[in-house]
Amino acid sequence: YYMFNILLKVNSLKKTLLFLLLMIFIAPSQAQFKNLSKKLKSKATESVKKNVKPLTINYKIKKIHYNPLKSLTKISLDIEFNGYNPNKIGVSLDRIEFDLFIDDKHGSKFYNEKKIKIPKEDNFTFEEVAELRVNTMGKAIFDQIIKKKAKYRIDGTYFLDTQFGNFPIKAKLVEKEI
Repeated sequence: YYMFNILLKVNSLKKTLLFLLLMIFIAPSQAQFKNLSKKLKSKATESVKKNVKPLTINYKIKKIHYNPLKSLTKISLDIEFNGYNPNKIGVSLDRIEFDLFIDDKHGSKFYNEKKIKIPKEDNFTFEEVAELRVNTMGKAIFDQIIKKKAKYRIDGTYFLDTQFGNFPIKAKLVEKEI
């Protein structure tokens, strides 16, 4: 009986040692995979920044919608974006975020959640609507928009969709008086 207990203890000691050895070898490999994933993403980000030229994007305010019978405090702007892709490959934008500034005051934040496919070395166009409220931008700026004397600036971030994930690229569009 005593001998059997010793064998069991030795056997469980072997199992414990085996388990510890496995943990020592497996745990670092999972961390290495995480590091490898981070390194690959970092390399992909470098490659995208190095090889993908920024898109040329311009805009114009197509129409100002203001109906005081519906709302005294709301204006919407139809904005047409057009641009050029100088890259030798087509690109796909997963989404775009915009900040609209009017007379250097933040007026609205709006998004394009539609995927936009842009052909290589070609022009592209898309439209968005920006909703503005008097309480956000102030009465003076509201009046400037109605009189069509406001200066507009759009800052944006477009998200380039690649097989390695989405990569944000900042863009500052030209300030215009419209």
